[in-house]
Amino acid sequence: MRCRFLAVFLGIALSVFSFVVVPQAYAEAPIRVTYGFDREFPPFSFEEAKGKAVGFDVDLIRAIFKGQNVKLVTRPLVWDHVLMELSSGAIDLTTGMAKTKQRSLLFHFSEKPTLPMKIRLFTKTPNRVGNVTLLRGQKVSVKRGSFQQRVLEEFGGMNVKPFVTMVDAIHALGRDEVQAYCGPEETAYYYLKRFKYGEVSAVGSLLRVTESFVAVNRDKGRILEMVNKGFQRVVATGEYDRIYRKWFVPELYEDELNKLFEAASEAAVNAYAPYSKVPVGAAVLTRSGKTYVGCNVETAKENVSAIKTAMLKAIADGEYDFRAVVALAPDGSVVAPTAEDRQFLFEFGRGILAAVEPDKGDVKMIMVSRLLPYPILSGNKGFTYD
Repeated sequence: MRCRFLAVFLGIALSVFSFVVVPQAYAEAPIRVTYGFDREFPPFSFEEAKGKAVGFDVDLIRAIFKGQNVKLVTRPLVWDHVLMELSSGAIDLTTGMAKTKQRSLLFHFSEKPTLPMKIRLFTKTPNRVGNVTLLRGQKVSVKRGSFQQRVLEEFGGMNVKPFVTMVDAIHALGRDEVQAYCGPEETAYYYLKRFKYGEVSAVGSLLRVTESFVAVNRDKGRILEMVNKGFQRVVATGEYDRIYRKWFVPELYEDELNKLFEAASEAAVNAYAPYSKVPVGAAVLTRSGKTYVGCNVETAKENVSAIKTAMLKAIADGEYDFRAVVALAPDGSVVAPTAEDRQFLFEFGRGILAAVEPDKGDVKMIMVSRLLPYPILSGNKGFTYD
């Protein structure tokens, strides 16, 4: 009897042991994912001292695979080698790739774009114009053989001056060898800040907007699924906006913020508010350093907010690149952007900082994308928090 009891006991113990211990012994090993990136494309992807991989795309890929049992290996390359190694399978995925019919035959692409790649022109601030057509006939520097050179040539009418590198093309503008420089917006801002070209600003209208995607080797379907799942999570949790703000949104200095609030307060005096009797003033700060003010305008049929009035004044002056916006009530409290304001602001960039005051005296500057999680988008442009 004792032997039978002992046998049953040992059988149960062995069963429990097999369910508890064996799975740990045979736990699934992490998937090795090799991420190849353009090492000369700041602030999207580049190398810092000692070869450390950094940039918006690098942070985004790390966030996408976080918690997915992946061992991520970064591989810095020149762009031409990125394409070759992705095709051969030497690397599993890359970022910053525009989707074309030909490339869609070679690679898998993420369901959603990672961000819009904006191609635009930059001039010395005293020579700034509101529309690119006003630069026809002028000398424009660009990186030789780049996508933006092709965009310039397709646009036509400009005296295109190709340079070996993007840096050389930017220095040509700094040395007044050309009247304008053409390149990716955020990369241009990165180099302009690095080389301290303070008197350079963007021409108002864009030349081209191209969506960038994560591209995956065609034989790595499981990795593609992980990319799509991870990206959805990163956007939904707000991690995407945190990374975006880190790399693309210039924070306001205290004196800039004080001047913006002062301008908004003074603008309220001209408000036309016969129905609400609540005058509101607003001020917007552009990337070129100008401040435009506005006030609310009420009529029997419709109302125009102070923020929208200020924005429209800036746009009429050829300014399309905004950093921050503030609206104030008569008592000095912050008036948050209306739903219509938020959609209007989002049209000009998810990184515009808007003042909000969730609690009295607690003023925060929040990206408009955090205030508008479900923007109205044209076609498949951008993404929401779905």
